[in-house]
Amino acid sequence: MRRATVLTIAAVAVVVVVALRMVASPNDSPPPAESPPTTDRTAETVPAGPAAVDEFGVPHGWRRDADGALAAAVSAVRLTGSIARAGFITRSDMIAALATERYGPKLASESSNQLAEMTTALGEASVAPGDLVWSELPLTARALQADDNGARVEVWAVLVVGVLDLGAPRQAWRTVTVDLVWEADDWKVDGWSAQPGPTPLLDATAAVATTDEISEVVAWPPAGGG
Repeated sequence: MRRATVLTIAAVAVVVVVALRMVASPNDSPPPAESPPTTDRTAETVPAGPAAVDEFGVPHGWRRDADGALAAAVSAVRLTGSIARAGFITRSDMIAALATERYGPKLASESSNQLAEMTTALGEASVAPGDLVWSELPLTARALQADDNGARVEVWAVLVVGVLDLGAPRQAWRTVTVDLVWEADDWKVDGWSAQPGPTPLLDATAAVATTDEISEVVAWPPAGGG
């Protein structure tokens, strides 16, 4: 066999041995790990939220942008029923988790006053949480202003309030304005006001439901998982 041929065969053998060692050797360094997915809640690929729900049922973990603020405001309006039906201590804990440290005490006081006004209008000065029907259903919402640090959101909603075994429930169509600020790495309520309407005319042929009937349907899961 010619010398050139022998050298070629030897070179091929060396390449094969090296390749086999690269595959089989347990001491070789593993390939670099892929970078973990981003956890930046400003990224568009991250859902607007929430990322979690705390022990009181208050959603947390909103994305730090206009969509995240909008979702947080709608969630806060929807939560008014749970807050109204909670006991005094739990209600305070829920509001503390929902609002800023500055605004929380004021919101707790205003919520208690509104609850008292509503139940008095229904004919009961004091209502046990289990007898109260309170459900606020957001319909539409828009952000009037939003940046990374603050937002103002308007939510049009219908509020249904009643007391079990006490006649027909009331409905109130209203527009809720929610101010939010970015605090403790999340959107927190820092202002709240509500104006009546716009209110559509109830169909004259519609039968008015009892509070028990309304209580049954408001207990259904929210449409769309909201």
